[in-house]
Amino acid sequence: MGVGDLNLAIVLSAALTIIRFASGRTADFTSDVHAAAQPFTSAVASWNVRTPAGSWIQTRLRVRIAQGFTQWYDMGYWSRTTDGHHRHSVKPQDDADGSVDTDTLNLRSPADAWQVQVLVHAGDGGELPVLSLVAITTNESKIETQALSPESRASPAWGRELAVPERTQRVDESPDALAGGGDSWCSPTSVSMVMAYWAATLHHPQWDVAVPKAARDTYDPVYDGCGNWPFNVAFASEHGLAGWVERLPTLAAMDRYLLAGIPLVASIRVKPGELAGSPYPKTDGHLLVVRGFTSTGDVITNDPYALPGHIRIIYQREQFDHVWMGGSGGIVYVIAPPALLNRFGRR
Repeated sequence: MGVGDLNLAIVLSAALTIIRFASGRTADFTSDVHAAAQPFTSAVASWNVRTPAGSWIQTRLRVRIAQGFTQWYDMGYWSRTTDGHHRHSVKPQDDADGSVDTDTLNLRSPADAWQVQVLVHAGDGGELPVLSLVAITTNESKIETQALSPESRASPAWGRELAVPERTQRVDESPDALAGGGDSWCSPTSVSMVMAYWAATLHHPQWDVAVPKAARDTYDPVYDGCGNWPFNVAFASEHGLAGWVERLPTLAAMDRYLLAGIPLVASIRVKPGELAGSPYPKTDGHLLVVRGFTSTGDVITNDPYALPGHIRIIYQREQFDHVWMGGSGGIVYVIAPPALLNRFGRR
């Protein structure tokens, strides 16, 4: 670390560690080796950064398996724009230890520790990126609970709903059909809704970004899509918000965020007949906003695939849990103002 550079590693759960830089970091960073609370076979890195014109960062991750470390895997090159081709995932990455699927490191054997590295690259004018946060989330065993009546498992978050603006991904302003056009823009549309929520809540209109711009500024040309998880969080951070990608162990783990007024973006996968009331019969991967729970625990969403007037959809709790846990293993984007998120993890 450079002189005066303070970083703080905060374990928010068994599956999430946040490394914060109090005044921002403009030099390469290699973390300590972090022992995992339990063995893991999957990991996702995310980051918050400002990248002045032409600058970019490269994030790498390695893990320890049976007392030995893997190679460094590339978890993404990020820049605010695609100018210079410095925003993209990296493929193929596949060896005897594991492989990277766009934004996720999948391992062939359990690991017990990880180490992350962020390399910074200046733009043509010499300005360096300013890194403020790095997060690593790993998978963990789902907490098994006995079937309980709705009354006995109700939480203070049940009956809580946030006023997240409704937006559809099926917009007309996609003549270039970037990444397939609006039909494929579920992730940036969900992020746009969350950013608009914070813009209205805290009176920061600069956080309100239109869906086409969000799609353009999260686009990953190697993946050829706008659904790269850490890229969506990084996009929000470039506008002054903060956040991370997190793998939650249960649906109940959303409660603390919703009670703090923080909506979440959840990644799901749906087979025919699995999600009653959805505007699609099936999807191999979809993102939507969780804005609250009904008084009986059902999940209130803004589903961006729906058309205007039908975007707020309530899904049955058990069905939503199945397509979320079974789809992404509990992945969410947590996006909020930095001052609010700084409270998370403090003891």
